[in-house]
Amino acid sequence: MATSRKTFNRSDTQTHAGNGPPGRRGQSSAPPDEYQRREARILDAAATLLVRWGYRKTTVDDVAREAGVGKGTVYLHWKDKTELFSAAIWRASQQVTDDMLRRIEADPDGGLFHRVWTHGMLAILANPLMSALMRGRSDIFQGLADTLRPETLARLGDNAAEHILQLRNAGLIRDDLPVPTITFLIGALKIGLIHTPDFIDPAFLPTDGQLTDALSDLMRRWLEPEHLRGDSAAGKRIMAEWLTKTYAITTEEV
Repeated sequence: MATSRKTFNRSDTQTHAGNGPPGRRGQSSAPPDEYQRREARILDAAATLLVRWGYRKTTVDDVAREAGVGKGTVYLHWKDKTELFSAAIWRASQQVTDDMLRRIEADPDGGLFHRVWTHGMLAILANPLMSALMRGRSDIFQGLADTLRPETLARLGDNAAEHILQLRNAGLIRDDLPVPTITFLIGALKIGLIHTPDFIDPAFLPTDGQLTDALSDLMRRWLEPEHLRGDSAAGKRIMAEWLTKTYAITTEEV
């Protein structure tokens, strides 16, 4: 698969509240600004209730009440609950991506693999919806995963493998492990982080700080070579390219 060499601009992954997957309906007599403000208010309400009640228990009626609009108004923007909640989750994911990139850019060592994990976790935990997903609301993740087509999941997997290969070729991670093995284990770790709180006594869960520090240390010890051949700037570029491609793949779901 060819490697993108475009210069990254954070605006490549930023959109206003209603753009992006899953598809907005975009049919309303309201002026554009009013339409977008109302859409943002509905997405805010959906995110709040997903955190409070989870994916299965929250209804479109609940979201309409929380947003102060009629149920029919919600359907002017999204055709059903799945599209609405996917839009709310996708928006939160984009907010995390933008926050993570800001953190990485501000850190001189932000492109090193273990620092990417640090900033990614900090960005997730700072976002209420994504933090809820990570800290015990696994039904939110499952609701989103159910909307993705198998071919989209396959492309996301290929993109992740290419990302790992680029990091290895740049000397930022060790080169003695097969790329598919690394990709699989990282995916298993991420999914495990989401689902494990369902099976663990809350008293035994690590704090946010403990989890972030442990994951960063794990990545440094497991995957970074003892003597780095690459530098942070290369890592930042590779991370930006991966996020740009991930954004392109997910927006094709529209």
